[in-house]
Amino acid sequence: MNYQIEIRDIEPMRIAYMKYNGMATEANKVFPNVFKSIRGKTSGAPFFNYLSMNPETKVGNMELCVPTEETPNGNGIEVKEMPRIKAVCVTHIGSYETLFNAYNAIDRYAADKGLVLIPPFREVFIKGPGMLLKGNSDKYITEIHFPIKEE
Repeated sequence: MNYQIEIRDIEPMRIAYMKYNGMATEANKVFPNVFKSIRGKTSGAPFFNYLSMNPETKVGNMELCVPTEETPNGNGIEVKEMPRIKAVCVTHIGSYETLFNAYNAIDRYAADKGLVLIPPFREVFIKGPGMLLKGNSDKYITEIHFPIKEE
């Protein structure tokens, strides 16, 4: 896939989130709890905020985030402001199993441009599986935002 990579300013946002430590692929089993805690009232696309990730084991320390103005009523769901970041951004269309291609493209881009990538990075789910139906994974749209160190 040919990725269009750009550097963007990502505006600050208020989120409801829960901490999660484990297999990234299993996070979607508990992610609905965040939506339930805000009664589904979102103000933007949901995302995973990866604080750290082991590339071999796919075990990550992350926050499962939903932009919202609501006050969550769920157990273990907290609220915070995400800061403004300058990030290398790429849009991936297709299944989550091929997301590594987008990360490889970001790594190459950063190396070519002499950029330093700094965690935490985000996977923003523009279009993904619904709560009831999985949908066609070839049509999933995921944006990756990887913050860069500013001079």
